[in-house]
Amino acid sequence: MNNGKYATIEAGDHQKFSSLLQKLTYSEVPSNDDLQEHEHVLQSTLDYVNTAFESSEYSYLTNHILPTLLNYSDRTGLVPCLIKTDYPKALLKWLSAISKQGQSEDVRYIVGMIYNISRHDDGIQALNSLDTTDRIKEIQSHNNDQEVNILCSMIIALLSTSEQIKNDRKRMNNILDQLLQIVVDASKRPPRYQAGGWHISEPLIVLIRLICYERTLDYILQHAQVEFGTSSTTEFFINILLKFHKEISEDDRLKLSTCTALCNILWSISLRPQYKQELQENEEFKMLIEKIATDKVITNSAQYVPKYIENIQKAADGILCNINDNNQVNIPSVTEDERRKPVVSALIPSTLTNNKPSIMISYAHNDNNICTQLYNELAKHNQQFDIWIDWKNSKTGYLWGKIADGIANSSVILCLLSNKYYESKSCQQEFVYAHDHLKKPVIPIYIFDDKPPGWLAIHTCIMKYVRFRNIKQLEQDKLKDLIEMIEENLSGTSAKTNENLLPPHSAPVHHELLPVAQKLKEEVKLNASNKEMNSGPKTDLSRKSIEHWDKSDIKQWFQENKISIDLYKLYQFEDGTQLLSYATSLSNDEKIELHRQIYSDEFAEMYRGKRLLPHQFTAFAYALRKLSSEQVKTEMKQTVNHSAIKKTAETNKSQMCEIL
Repeated sequence: MNNGKYATIEAGDHQKFSSLLQKLTYSEVPSNDDLQEHEHVLQSTLDYVNTAFESSEYSYLTNHILPTLLNYSDRTGLVPCLIKTDYPKALLKWLSAISKQGQSEDVRYIVGMIYNISRHDDGIQALNSLDTTDRIKEIQSHNNDQEVNILCSMIIALLSTSEQIKNDRKRMNNILDQLLQIVVDASKRPPRYQAGGWHISEPLIVLIRLICYERTLDYILQHAQVEFGTSSTTEFFINILLKFHKEISEDDRLKLSTCTALCNILWSISLRPQYKQELQENEEFKMLIEKIATDKVITNSAQYVPKYIENIQKAADGILCNINDNNQVNIPSVTEDERRKPVVSALIPSTLTNNKPSIMISYAHNDNNICTQLYNELAKHNQQFDIWIDWKNSKTGYLWGKIADGIANSSVILCLLSNKYYESKSCQQEFVYAHDHLKKPVIPIYIFDDKPPGWLAIHTCIMKYVRFRNIKQLEQDKLKDLIEMIEENLSGTSAKTNENLLPPHSAPVHHELLPVAQKLKEEVKLNASNKEMNSGPKTDLSRKSIEHWDKSDIKQWFQENKISIDLYKLYQFEDGTQLLSYATSLSNDEKIELHRQIYSDEFAEMYRGKRLLPHQFTAFAYALRKLSSEQVKTEMKQTVNHSAIKKTAETNKSQMCEIL
């Protein structure tokens, strides 16, 4: 019926409506994934709510139903029901209706429901298909409610892709500071560990989502605008884990999720060589992680765990693998001589107990389609080698342990690199373990034009690689190149060079055979350059202020750091001040990559098509950053010394006055 401006709800329907609310309130997540009854109740409820927004009884209905739906969505295992009954679209519609009617007190309920949906992987996909982030940003910019503001920040963080985080750095940094502040405040309030209505586990879980991206981790550990009350951010996270694990009882339903979140964060930290030392030096922390890795864990099957969060034992094993120098964590030890040949032991799957070498494929499960194609193509060469892949060899038992065995027992590791690979801690762990710990031969296989983050680019910039751009049907010429690379690693012979063997992101270079006379001329020229580089008196640069360096000092610095003379001639620094000024422009990996691209063109033009190799420029950039860091330390030391001298002089002057 229609009564003027508003639709009305029949009086007799209120009893039915109350019955629906009661069903929603007491509904449980079924153990058999049969959600049909939930979907029926949700659809009926949705019909009532849609009518309510056009009804004169709006306030009565929404005051009852919105809190009930919020509590329902908090059980994240039920989020697929909300998606199937089209609640994400409805929530955005309600949000607009509430804003127009000035019902600001109900915005919190609806934004809260959107946040709960975004805590589920399927929810992220559903909300992103509706451009939810833009709507949430709009709500955040016009709302003064602190709780709504934080909810909006969490939603934006959970829905953002790596590209969006990169392009919206200022907003993301503000969100990180917000989340970290909640963690700091909650950490000071045991035993509930809550601040502003938030349990410490909630911001920690959102941080895990963001820490998937390398620059986010760097910001948290080095640049966050939050007072942690410890000597480092890493120490802060360690202290929370030690304290929380010790003080909170095992029957607390939030203990496991909180400790899991902290272990995931610390796992990400341990994957970076520049950060892991602090973890290695804390014996109490190492003992706790060893305990967590071996303890039996009882999980709550009704509570959904997003894919970006690894289980606590896998995270603990990952930490131990990275911080233990002996590499004995669930991993068979492998000697230097054995690294390039298959290891036969009781740990090896039956498919590998022969004389053929093993090739392992490391990949993100989101890339399963292309991985399957690659596996099928490589399987055609089963007379030459076996293939180790998780779905074939790890159907039962402890997955990470078996993957670690697979890496240790393989002769060559193929890493299927994509944005999803870079975001996965498990994939990062596989690469670090294979390349850094076991020194295995690694062949990068790039998908499309996805660019590796800085930590991986440094490792792979000089590796031979293959790039597939057609994932529906892998290019045969690229597959042929890949087989040749595998054979080269297995046999130790050199494969032919082609454009796919060049480091990633570099242009193909056409090499012609030089006549003997021209070769000799080039060698003479190279020797002359080396002689020029090494000639002249040497200066102890450590005793000379960088600002006072002249061109000969700069040339010596290039030589001592083993940086190409071609780069010295390209830049033509006049003095140390110019060198330091340029060093400040290379403050992060993104800027280093930008400058590399710019100067690669200049380099090619100056040297008639000669290519500036990425690792050459990276070595130059990191030497500059080190130089700049040392200069800052020197200036701070000089400032302290100057202050001390000045204070002493003033004291002496005061004493002289008293004597006089």
